[in-house]
Amino acid sequence: MMQDFVYEQQRQSVTEEWGDEISMAILAAELNAPRVSYRIYYSKDDLTRRIFIFRGNCTPAETEAMLGLGFVFATDGDTENIPDQPQEVNHDATV
Repeated sequence: MMQDFVYEQQRQSVTEEWGDEISMAILAAELNAPRVSYRIYYSKDDLTRRIFIFRGNCTPAETEAMLGLGFVFATDGDTENIPDQPQEVNHDATV
């Protein structure tokens, strides 16, 4: 069965490195696949990214592995609706 999975990461600042809890080596080992294709989409503020993995012939074991790694099933619009993180706004008023 064809299946698209997505994993979302966030960071506090654009100078901060993205977390490495998900790597292509980890995915290849978990899926027992020599090669894993992926796409990455970023929010406009570059503080959120979504990693998409498409499995053309996804087995129940692969589905279980992906969900176990923190991926969820991708839905229509997941590539377009990546939210910017809320920005702190200072509401100081001078009297």
